[in-house]
Amino acid sequence: MKYEELETIHKVFEKYKLFAGRLISPYKEEPKGCICVWNANVISPSKGKIWYGDINITKEGDILKKIAEELGEPLYVLRESGCRFDTEKDSIKVFISRAVWATNKE
Repeated sequence: MKYEELETIHKVFEKYKLFAGRLISPYKEEPKGCICVWNANVISPSKGKIWYGDINITKEGDILKKIAEELGEPLYVLRESGCRFDTEKDSIKVFISRAVWATNKE
């Protein structure tokens, strides 16, 4: 993927205050009952890895669904090890199988 294309995608995330590489505090941002993924990777079927950082699925899942709608395809959230280090070259099919949450699932 070209840098300009990734930059455009990041602007969609930033519109919703989801800045790439962001950190959220487990003490302030993860109240009981919330599902957070630390060092998450977000992938799309056509682009691969498009975002990374901490995400609170409980609070921000609906935002990810809006982003998916804007981008025109579902998004998948993976843990850090699911799309980083030695696994970065794996196929999209493998990445999707590792997803802990997806915008097209309840």
